[in-house]
Formats: sequence, structure tokens, C-alpha cells
Amino acid sequence: MLNILRSKFSPFMVQMHYFSSGIVVNKQLTKTMKPIILYKTKSNLCSLIQNRSFAGTSPPLIIDINYERLKKFINQNEVLIIDVRTKEELAATGVLPNSYNIPLDELITAFESTPDKFLEMYNIPKPDKDQKIVFSCAKGIRSLKACRYVADLGYKNLFNYTEGWFGWEAHK
Repeated sequence: MLNILRSKFSPFMVQMHYFSSGIVVNKQLTKTMKPIILYKTKSNLCSLIQNRSFAGTSPPLIIDINYERLKKFINQNEVLIIDVRTKEELAATGVLPNSYNIPLDELITAFESTPDKFLEMYNIPKPDKDQKIVFSCAKGIRSLKACRYVADLGYKNLFNYTEGWFGWEAHK
């Protein structure tokens, strides 16, 4: 149940109380109208708010995958694999089969570029927003950042290879 009250402290502030979840949200009556969450209690609704589901939009799902699932993707040739390590790292260690290199520091610029510019820079067509994309790095940390970056650009079918290059080498 939602109850909206005028704040005792300011006529320009509205307090919204979600009684079933124990959440209090203060909303300043300004041009931006962004809620400020003052405190939260443990509840399922809290995680929904943190994941933006409460606002009616949910973030794209980023799926962590392991060696077996990546190998299956490679064998079936059903995903685009992007390695976000630097060119120096790739030269020193090696590359995943069927993967393309777009270093993490170039990723946002690359995915915001036009399809022609993307093709010119990386020799692959720019992926559609619904295309399955696996991101990989050395240990799975930068690849998760890459997933989050492109998710913010509207891409939906994103996979993070959590084991990274070192996991791939360990399975050989």
C-alpha cells in the first residue's frame, strides 16, 4: 500500500511510505523529480527497487557462463564473442576461438558508432541489439563491466564468460 504525505519539515517534500515493505522514499518537488531512498528494510521489494524493476523498467539480464557453455556456443557458432583485453595481453597469452578483440577502453565508442564505422574498425558487422554476445577477458571482471556498458546502450542478450582466458587455458 502506498501512502503519500506532506513532509512536516518542508512543504516541498513528499514522503511516500510503502507500508508492506517498510520503505520510506522522500521525493523533492524539483524539475528532476528523482526519488531519494532514505532507508530500506529487508524485503523482496527492496531488490526490485535496486534493480530498477520498481520503476517499470528492468535492466537487461546478463548471464554468467562457464567453459562448457562457451564451448557449446563456439561449436554451434551462435554468438559473437568479444574479448575486451588489450592487444598486448592477447599477444602475450592467445585468443579464444572465433573471438574478436574490442578493448574495454574502446567499447563504448565502438558500440555507439555507426555500423559502417564499426565494420571499418573491427572487421565485423555491428551486432544487433538482440544478438547474443559473449564478453570475455582474463578473469571475468572486465567482461562483466563490458556487459554492463552495452546493456546500458540497450543490448539484451549478453553473456559474461566468468572464467576468462585463464579458465579457458586451464580446461585445455
